[in-house]
Amino acid sequence: MLIRRNIRSLNEGRYKPALAMFADEAELMFPGDNTWSRQYRAPQPGRAAFPTHKGRAEIETFLTRYVDYGIQMEVEDILVNGPPWNTRAAVRVHHWIPDPDGNDVYANRAVLFVRTSWGKIRNQEDYEDTERVSAFDATANTDSSATSSATRRLDI
Repeated sequence: MLIRRNIRSLNEGRYKPALAMFADEAELMFPGDNTWSRQYRAPQPGRAAFPTHKGRAEIETFLTRYVDYGIQMEVEDILVNGPPWNTRAAVRVHHWIPDPDGNDVYANRAVLFVRTSWGKIRNQEDYEDTERVSAFDATANTDSSATSSATRRLDI
């Protein structure tokens, strides 16, 4: 399946296959307040979804950072619904960052909710434990070894 293949590419440090799935005007949303959600603009409170990344260029910067950290992701479940012009998918995953010894310096669970039209992602909203993200942010800002294994990015 395409979702699993793109996640496999991200796990291998290759972000371009995932980026190719996003429409030019796609939006990526991270509820909560952490470095993912404020990479480009401050998150806004309220009931409406708030796009934290707008367009492929901002999404590419996010994906580059993602693979630079060496984040690994495993799919637990995928639910898909809707016609090709308005397909929705929910992907439940767990993800982690291993250190050089194989110990997890970060681990979390998430649900990625995606809306596509004719095979292109129009918007994606990632729900995860933002307290774990913030705790990792604090560790990464004080301990460079937490991110030293994440320098294996490939630009293919």
